Amino acid sequence: MSVVLITGSAGLIGSEATQFFAAQGFDVVGIDNNMRSQFFGAEASTEWQRQTLIQKLGSRYRHFDLDIRATGTLDALFKKYSSDLKLIIHTAAQPSHDWAARDPQTDFSVNANGTLNLLEATRQYAPDAAFIFTSTNKVYGDTPNRLPLIELEHRWEIDPSHPYANGIREDMSIDHTLHSLFGASKVAADVLVQEYGRYFGMKTACFRGGCLTGPNHSGTQLHGFLAYLMKCAATGTPYKIFGYKGKQVRDNIHSADLIAAFYEFFKAPRSGEVYNMGGGRFSNCSMLEAIQMCEEISGKPMQWSYEEQNRTGDHIWYVSDLSKFQNHYPKWQLRYDVNAILREIYAAGLERWKPRVAAAGQGAQTAHLLSAEQQELPKSTAASKPPALPDLRASATKKNVLGVGIDATDYTEAVERIVQAAKDKTTLAGSALAVHGVMTGVMDPAHRHRLNQLDLVVPDGQPVRWALNLLHKAKLGDRVYGPNLMLKVCERAAAEGLPIFLYGSKAETLQQLSHNLRERFPRLIVAGTQPSRFRQLSAEEKLAAADQIKTSGAAITFVGLGCPRQEVFVYEFRDLLPMPLLAVGAAFDFHAGTVSQAPAFMQRNGLEWFYRFLHEPRRLWHRYVVLNPLYLTMLTLQALGLKQFNLRDTTPPSQELRFG
Repeated sequence: MSVVLITGSAGLIGSEATQFFAAQGFDVVGIDNNMRSQFFGAEASTEWQRQTLIQKLGSRYRHFDLDIRATGTLDALFKKYSSDLKLIIHTAAQPSHDWAARDPQTDFSVNANGTLNLLEATRQYAPDAAFIFTSTNKVYGDTPNRLPLIELEHRWEIDPSHPYANGIREDMSIDHTLHSLFGASKVAADVLVQEYGRYFGMKTACFRGGCLTGPNHSGTQLHGFLAYLMKCAATGTPYKIFGYKGKQVRDNIHSADLIAAFYEFFKAPRSGEVYNMGGGRFSNCSMLEAIQMCEEISGKPMQWSYEEQNRTGDHIWYVSDLSKFQNHYPKWQLRYDVNAILREIYAAGLERWKPRVAAAGQGAQTAHLLSAEQQELPKSTAASKPPALPDLRASATKKNVLGVGIDATDYTEAVERIVQAAKDKTTLAGSALAVHGVMTGVMDPAHRHRLNQLDLVVPDGQPVRWALNLLHKAKLGDRVYGPNLMLKVCERAAAEGLPIFLYGSKAETLQQLSHNLRERFPRLIVAGTQPSRFRQLSAEEKLAAADQIKTSGAAITFVGLGCPRQEVFVYEFRDLLPMPLLAVGAAFDFHAGTVSQAPAFMQRNGLEWFYRFLHEPRRLWHRYVVLNPLYLTMLTLQALGLKQFNLRDTTPPSQELRFG
């Protein structure tokens, strides 16, 4: 087996590389935790691309929702594939200048430390693999602005007698220049990649990219200069140019041309190399020239304005000299110039821009657009293709309860979604939340992020159902009680031949639970069980647990680890297992007969908590004496409009907890 590992695999460059190498017959392992949505918001989510790759490539592609800063999990993954790894393409990064200035430590930990982790894992477990790093022309800082430039009618140009007349070469100094904090972290990563090549003899290369783009690139205000410009032209969205009279020049390279360059390097790799990579003299334009081309292609005049103040660090003129790479790999040539790229972007974007194109004649909302420098594509996780996705995975029924997304759904709809996902062999991460589960998310923004990334969160407790009815007029006649939901899913699974897996609790509880379920549903197949270890799993144990479930033949996995551990498990395993993962809490103990349930009248009237409190006061006093009143207080404030809760106000977890 020959494996290509790609970080940022759901981004523009990563996803195109994934499809290219899968088509060449390689198995592709993708790493992408959609951190781009944290950097740029829901509009930049790459979740759609992850799902597309999984569905399109099937067994050729395995996706891992990993953070490249988590060395334990990363090492376990590299160890798993070890000598099968032939190529690592590292595109994942924090790509924003502004974001880096706001949070330099996160920026550096992702860009520099994350790259170091990947290099070291490659050295330890796959030293013969080639390592490609998508660096950036920002390693040169603002040195390009010191070049002797000539002002022409529509662009700035370099003095034709200068050594860089054909473009900026790799010998431009990276010292004594203003890089920006983002540029500094990329310099650190760039130098590390070179050093691992030279010091350890590894096959490494830095591709210092300029504006990377393509038809699948949906540019945003912060990134994607050409794609966003064309979108504005097609939709009538106002565009603002910052500084340099709109004559600043960029070279632009099509993603397919970049991947072709990667492939040439892979076939004949070198150690510690650096290549400037862009459109060069073949594919470059100024802002004014790009606007003119967009108007010609769209057939519409653009609404653009000009502001004299340029963006800090914005390059006046940047064109890459490609001669070094072309001398090393003479078979490689650019195929797309700027005009061809823009035409592809326009053709690909018309369908997804259709509502805004229709509204263009009625007046579009003003958008604050940034300079070409800030609109460049990050050399990591690419922008998203279809209309922007919200933070929540299944937004049609998701409602905001204290900042936690709860599905306003019933048993019938919930069971149908779960069973359909099992039949389709697609991931569906779900949980049933009572007040305690909701409040755990309210009190912990990292856990709130996990909950709001789940596909299905049903109202397990009556007070949660009441909140949906009060706040959102959901008109739910009953809650979706986790233990009952489990039985209804098991009933359908038995009828349709869908095996289940039981994860969590104690061995004796699982044994009795399996027996009771089979007695109740004789045709039910329990494909496997795994009791909880009641501790944190190692990275290797996590991967082994996922393989155990997958190889069991199970189509649905029930998780009974208790709140909030079971929701953490479902969140962290959701990209390893293409099936429904359902956190069902006390259902294991209830259906095994080891714990009694509250009488029906107490359940109907929202008094189940009181019954459980009487039986386990020492363990549950904080949950019910403290959190229940706090829930009611905060719910009242939300209902009266005195306190606002935002579903996007979350903090992505900084590390895996690996409860198991």
